[in-house]
Amino acid sequence: MTIKIKVCGLLESSNVESCIDNSADMIGLVFYPKSPRNIEINEAYILNKKYSSLIEIVALVVNASEELIDNIISRVGIKTIQFHGNENIDYLESLKTKYNIKIIKAVSLSSDTLDNIDNQSDAIDYYLFDSPPPIASNRPGGNGLTFDWGLINKLNLKKDWILSGGLTPSNIKEAISITGANFIDVSSGVESKIGKKDNDLITNFIYNARS
Repeated sequence: MTIKIKVCGLLESSNVESCIDNSADMIGLVFYPKSPRNIEINEAYILNKKYSSLIEIVALVVNASEELIDNIISRVGIKTIQFHGNENIDYLESLKTKYNIKIIKAVSLSSDTLDNIDNQSDAIDYYLFDSPPPIASNRPGGNGLTFDWGLINKLNLKKDWILSGGLTPSNIKEAISITGANFIDVSSGVESKIGKKDNDLITNFIYNARS
């Protein structure tokens, strides 16, 4: 079974092309001004127009206004959205009905959040399990922290899911072995500095995940 891979927080064409060359399945564009990986609507439009026929592109938002979501869908043309804030099921269901989008819902996984998984709603296509952010952080993800991977095995999951949170070229094999993940997401783990993706790290990460 081939591991599916999403590389999140891209800003530059060269990094997108590295993901394509290494057969990543998705890339993520972050629409969140507090993130060092934030991208503007016009820049996202250019990347989506150039590459969306070659790789699936995901928009990451955090408690976004519906105006922003509408701009991402109608102006940029992205149809898969990752919600990384406090968005509830009713809200996600309303967006799915209105826009017919694919939805990824991020959950900061800890022993306290195991009961927050809704296996019944048709609104969510994938859960993405990330590590809880540091107390002082203003970003819910992309903090380079892992969580207790053993928690995955305590979930009675009926939906597809994605493993995220502090994954790197050096720990990805262990993470897959412990969790049984067949879909993984990386951001800071393939950066040479915060917000700066490194093509060699992208290559190494994908190779290690699939070898």
